[in-house]
Amino acid sequence: MTDDRTQKVDERQRMLEAFDNKAADLYPLETYEVIGKRGVLRNDGLEKATGAAKYTLDVQLPGMLYGRFLTSPYPHAKILSMDTSEAEKLPGVRLVLRYDDPELPEGASLGGHELHSVPPLPRIVYFEGEECGAFVVADSEEIAEQALKAIEVEWEQRPFLLDVEEALEPDAPLTMPEEYPESNVHTVYLEGHGDVEQGFAEADKVIEFKWTFGLNTWVGPERPCGVWRWNGDFAEIWAKQQRPHIVKRAISTWFGGIPMSKIDVHCLYQGASFGGWSQMAWNLGGTYCAAVASKRTGRPVKWLFSRREDFYGGNMDAGVFYVKVGFKLDGTITAVSERGVTLNQDMPVFGIVAHLIQNTKIPHIHGRTEAAWVNKGHTVPTRCEMNINCYTVNLVFNRVAAELGMDPIEVSLLNDGAEGNDMEWLDAKKAELGFEVRDSLKECVDKGKAAIGWEEKWHAPGANKLPNGKMHGLGFTWTHEWDDSAGSSEIGMYFERNDGSVTILGCRCDCGVNAETTYCQIAADELGVPLESVRFKHMDDAGFFPMTPDTSTNLAVNGWAVRNAARILKQKLLETAVAQRCVTQLTPGYPPAFPDKEPEELDVKDGVIFEKADPSNRMTIGEFIGPSGAMGPITSPVGEPIYSRTEGLAFPLRGTPPMFDHGWQIQRGCYLGVRLRFCRQAHFMEVEVDPETGAIDVRKIVTVNDVGKVINWDGCEGQAYGGAIMGLGRGMTEEVVYDPRTGVMLNGNLLNYKIPTMMDYGDIETIMVETAMGYGPYGTIGIGEDVATVLPALIGPAVHNALGVWIDGFPITPDRVLQALGKA
Repeated sequence: MTDDRTQKVDERQRMLEAFDNKAADLYPLETYEVIGKRGVLRNDGLEKATGAAKYTLDVQLPGMLYGRFLTSPYPHAKILSMDTSEAEKLPGVRLVLRYDDPELPEGASLGGHELHSVPPLPRIVYFEGEECGAFVVADSEEIAEQALKAIEVEWEQRPFLLDVEEALEPDAPLTMPEEYPESNVHTVYLEGHGDVEQGFAEADKVIEFKWTFGLNTWVGPERPCGVWRWNGDFAEIWAKQQRPHIVKRAISTWFGGIPMSKIDVHCLYQGASFGGWSQMAWNLGGTYCAAVASKRTGRPVKWLFSRREDFYGGNMDAGVFYVKVGFKLDGTITAVSERGVTLNQDMPVFGIVAHLIQNTKIPHIHGRTEAAWVNKGHTVPTRCEMNINCYTVNLVFNRVAAELGMDPIEVSLLNDGAEGNDMEWLDAKKAELGFEVRDSLKECVDKGKAAIGWEEKWHAPGANKLPNGKMHGLGFTWTHEWDDSAGSSEIGMYFERNDGSVTILGCRCDCGVNAETTYCQIAADELGVPLESVRFKHMDDAGFFPMTPDTSTNLAVNGWAVRNAARILKQKLLETAVAQRCVTQLTPGYPPAFPDKEPEELDVKDGVIFEKADPSNRMTIGEFIGPSGAMGPITSPVGEPIYSRTEGLAFPLRGTPPMFDHGWQIQRGCYLGVRLRFCRQAHFMEVEVDPETGAIDVRKIVTVNDVGKVINWDGCEGQAYGGAIMGLGRGMTEEVVYDPRTGVMLNGNLLNYKIPTMMDYGDIETIMVETAMGYGPYGTIGIGEDVATVLPALIGPAVHNALGVWIDGFPITPDRVLQALGKA
């Protein structure tokens, strides 16, 4: 019997052999018509620009009712009694669903990052603003809101905690005693390699510092909402959700079980997501209550949150961090140890030094993350789960450089590597996997330095006072480019009858990254058809669910599915073109369109099938498909019956892209080892700081991302531009503020929660590097979260270079600048 170790090695080797890098592409990339070309218009651009695009909040159905939740005024409390009689009397109120309704279950599959059982209308609340107790359904949202005010509740208030370090004290009161009766510890997560004590002993110098990261949130233009309509025993749902497949999976467990075939999920355009409410499952509480209300009233029901309710919750990595770094006098880092205490309400904990492990030759690294339950809203990987890692990389290298009086770029290049190994080791791994050996970080750095004028402008901290009285500063940071989630993808693809246009099927939420256009570009070039003839039908439930837009993985996962499906569909087309079709007992069928030819002798370009040796022997796909109607059964390469449809050829692809495991983690039960990151990103910032007011004026930002290969330029650059603005907000202005005495959120609105706009900052220049060293199709890798996640930490080094003092609290606001200068 083969032992586990041998199985792991065999699985690793199988994955290596299956790895399909750019060497397996059928054509050189430069021969493609739309992949990587500028000027490709967004498929959804006209709809969104003209206001014609429809969002879940826009859904209006005949006879539709509106549902709103009662929310808690306290951060930790229990409902002792509730009187809804006055609310029920109001004209236009159709139903008041209560927590003590005998038909409501004690728990349903509703909550958390991954589904677990929670009450649809909880009686006990764990943060101020939590939905609880009652769900009012009325003829309008305004009537429902009025009815909520008429409900009288007797509360039992309980002790609460807001501070993560206080929550971990031995004598701290329990913040969620019913859910977690033992302690307030959510998780303790350890990571690292080597022996940090040995590393500190080998160092010439050791420094220690503390930094904090405030709570920011995901709020976007569209409030959380959803619609439920019963059609007999068929359920039809409109979901503002980042993960429609989770919605469908959860719903199938409700009310004693609903067959998946009787559930239709519509996922319209999304008014922003950012990993918040629409990614997670808690808003399925609204969907559940809407389902009950719709059944009882016989009418469709839309549930909605208020704008304030959209603010409850935020980034799971808000907290306090203690860092110790050992290094040689030449800038070589020998050891890093970091302990973090974070606010985490619903997620598995991610590491705080993972990027140092993945991207450096530092031989001794240790990280310990302690996540605490406190009485604040839900926390998730808001705008990415890699925030702490990016701050850690940024602060470690910049602090070491400052201590030594060195350029932080020099220190970063000196320590580049992976898993404690140097660049020579990493280059050997690139070659082993068939990549061209290139120094991604150096390429990114060189382009960024030239764009911002680093050589001319770099100076010692606090050394450049400008004529306007402000202090000039430069900042630099870097990390790897990532696509961190393993995932499978399900898509359908087929030629439409009569005209030969192409439809891609897959229910997937739109979150603004222009994936809908990118997938069509890949399909068009792989099939040899015009881009305008390809449509991605992503809003409706067709039984296929592509990888969701999580962790910058869309292109890396779904790109494989689209590319491979297109290649197989094209092969099926050519095989059919040389075969006799639609033969029955009554008819001889159609003769081959290209008699006496083999599929390999044909090709497709601009929607035309032609003979390679004689291009005049040609036929459009529409001409070929149109007369035949149903083209007979189409089977997969292994003979398994797959998707068929009378409109024309079809092929669905289900599967995991090769070589795509989640770092050190488990995929299909096998540990595949480390998936090394070869692509890097580097970012630069120029600031002016007023030492009298503390105001920070960001003059210029340069973002440089090695995305492997650009498929859609507008998509890549749009993510970088938008990420820069979002990152500056998180690093400088955005923070959810709670009253420490009452536990009440103080700035749950778009006036007092300071989201920046493009008018708040100076020039932003985005640069793309293409090394083709990513694991996605054509050597691509993700960009979606990168700039928004890496850039916030860059404020700190830039301000330090301007003023010569470190500011340890993020976001770095004018009052924190003045405090650091001893002026407040």
